[in-house]
Amino acid sequence: MPVPDDLMTAFASLDRARLTRMSESARVQQLDARQALLDYTEALWQDVRRAGERPAVGEKYQALATVREVARALTAVAFDAVYDRPPS
Repeated sequence: MPVPDDLMTAFASLDRARLTRMSESARVQQLDARQALLDYTEALWQDVRRAGERPAVGEKYQALATVREVARALTAVAFDAVYDRPPS
């Protein structure tokens, strides 16, 4: 099941507020950590696709799809905080 938009929006608001109170180096560390998680989940996604599976279809890879979506959202918030972009 996909992560509901309202849940991600509510969390992003809290996350963004915390990130803005952190030092610049701490924000960069957060972005680096989140990017590593995103890279890992994207690699898993590609592994599944190379195995001939379709991870975006059905329930078999729902956990992977959900974690991938969350990792993307977390990374986007940290990117915006590091590069001082307003939330979208």
